[in-house]
Amino acid sequence: MISGLPSHRVRRTLAAAVPLIAALWLSGCEYDTYPKDLAYPLRTDLIVLNAPKNETPFYPPGPGHLEEEIEAIPKLGGEVLDPTDAKKVSPAHRKLLFNALVKAFGSPRQPRVGATDGEDPDIVTQLVDLKLRDAEGKPFKKLAAGSKVYRYHCVHCHGLDGDGRGPTGPWVVPHPRDYRLGEFKFLSSVNAGENTRPRRDDLLRTLHTGIDGTSMPSFAVMEERGDDLDAVVSYVIHLSIRGLVEKRVLVEIAGGGEDDYNDEAKMDSEVHDIMKDVIQQWADSNSKTLEPTKGSYVENPSDKARADSIRHGYTLFSDPKGAASCIGCHTDYGRQVNFRYDDWGTLVRPMNLTKGVYRGGRRPIDLYWRIKGGIGPSGMPKTGLDNDKDIWDVVNFVQALPYPQMLPVDVRTKVYGPVGEPAGTERAER
Repeated sequence: MISGLPSHRVRRTLAAAVPLIAALWLSGCEYDTYPKDLAYPLRTDLIVLNAPKNETPFYPPGPGHLEEEIEAIPKLGGEVLDPTDAKKVSPAHRKLLFNALVKAFGSPRQPRVGATDGEDPDIVTQLVDLKLRDAEGKPFKKLAAGSKVYRYHCVHCHGLDGDGRGPTGPWVVPHPRDYRLGEFKFLSSVNAGENTRPRRDDLLRTLHTGIDGTSMPSFAVMEERGDDLDAVVSYVIHLSIRGLVEKRVLVEIAGGGEDDYNDEAKMDSEVHDIMKDVIQQWADSNSKTLEPTKGSYVENPSDKARADSIRHGYTLFSDPKGAASCIGCHTDYGRQVNFRYDDWGTLVRPMNLTKGVYRGGRRPIDLYWRIKGGIGPSGMPKTGLDNDKDIWDVVNFVQALPYPQMLPVDVRTKVYGPVGEPAGTERAER
């Protein structure tokens, strides 16, 4: 029936949704757990290898067109990999990988990271520190608890394996996060390049606060009801590690490394080694927080000091050749910006900062982390400012930007024009 449908996108969406719908039906849709025989499916959707650099003005497709959006990437100068292409990844390799992933990560009902017994002690220590393994008793009890809450609250958007393609996922804009890259936008961990992972506190904060301007709500009330959100964080990390290991193996095989994965022993060994590497990335990222220099932030400054800070922040933000040069991406303070591809192969654009919507949080420290560390997966680089006092000046400017009366008169005139004649093409919300 599915193969007879006219749309490739519809067929792919239904094919991904059928196992999940069957799982929910079999379990009676009760707040319990997954069926014993349910397994994480092996990846079939396109893997984005290189996103296009095209920034020509255009709009993304509407809801329900995620697959077409990614399928169009090669035509725009990007590169994708079809993991079901037998010329790239043979059916035999896919079967070996599926079995190896089951050994390493278990199932939705009984998730794990690594072997239950006989695992490398160093890995066990890292997993315990990351709360992916229990120090006493059943080693993966917390993950199993997280899978139950995830099934009840998260799977309909984020999908069974964390691919962001749950039954409602394709119809949500922006798309629910696909965990399988191991990349997340809103971090407080020290930026170490593409291997930077979020701290557990970053993920927990997102669950508590939601993401402003998106369909991701706050789940804080669920914790008050008794749901273990900390266990959900562990489960999300589990899905992320599994997905990145899967992706890396598929890409390596497709890139000509199939000889390293030709039998069960080789596949199991390679999957384990890549898993160790990814766990190390999470451990490194969770070991240190991106902390402002002591004394660099001034709380409750005088009116003059605040105005001077905002004025300096405006200068740093607006200088196209400066160390910050935020205006290079946030053209007209975000009122005139083009869409661009992010690391997931979806279309995003720099925020219109005159609207006062901050998806990563609106506290001063949240904005500090965005400016200091950047938002790597969406293309926002970390700032070139070396002095944290300068960064706080930019933060103060960005916080005041949506509210013209909070800006010094000279800055307000430059951003919004004379009174009653705002600059740019879009009037800021007041």
